[in-house]
Amino acid sequence: MVWQPVVFDPLKAATSAKASAELVDYWLATGKLPPELVTGHQLIDFEHSFLISIIADLRRVCKDYTGLRDCVSCGEDQQRRCEGQVVGMLGDLFAFILEHFKTEEAVMRDSLMLMIDRDVCQAHMEDHAAISSAVHKIVSSLDTQHVVSRIRELDTVLVCWLSNHTALHDQLLVRWVSRVDSPTRDW
Repeated sequence: MVWQPVVFDPLKAATSAKASAELVDYWLATGKLPPELVTGHQLIDFEHSFLISIIADLRRVCKDYTGLRDCVSCGEDQQRRCEGQVVGMLGDLFAFILEHFKTEEAVMRDSLMLMIDRDVCQAHMEDHAAISSAVHKIVSSLDTQHVVSRIRELDTVLVCWLSNHTALHDQLLVRWVSRVDSPTRDW
């Protein structure tokens, strides 16, 4: 069987996001990562919890992020407040994305996974680029009257990142570095 890389696709992600939204709901109710997201790696699991908290904070910005089509009915003051909150969160989100991906890619190199299984690592890094691009595209289209739409789009991308990327790439990376002979076993 030939391994086929799976790359993040924001259009396909929209359908799985509805099912994956339960992941965030679980975290909100329990304060814990849903069992299907637990990799067993302390740093990755901590970072995934942080990502879920960002998603939850985004959802709290709008009084009805799932029901409102746009922000026109909220009034200009409320629109500016919401936009300001989202813009403030985006700095943390971008910093997190860059650091998280940088860490994972360093682990791929340090653990020799990049040398031994280049195709798997390449697909993982391509997924990082696709996620970053999808988030950047959403952020670039942010405007005062459509903040709620951007919140929904970010929610979809981030929740799918959590569920799909973790299952396809992060679990494999953790298994690789957890090997007995791994040079980065204590990573």
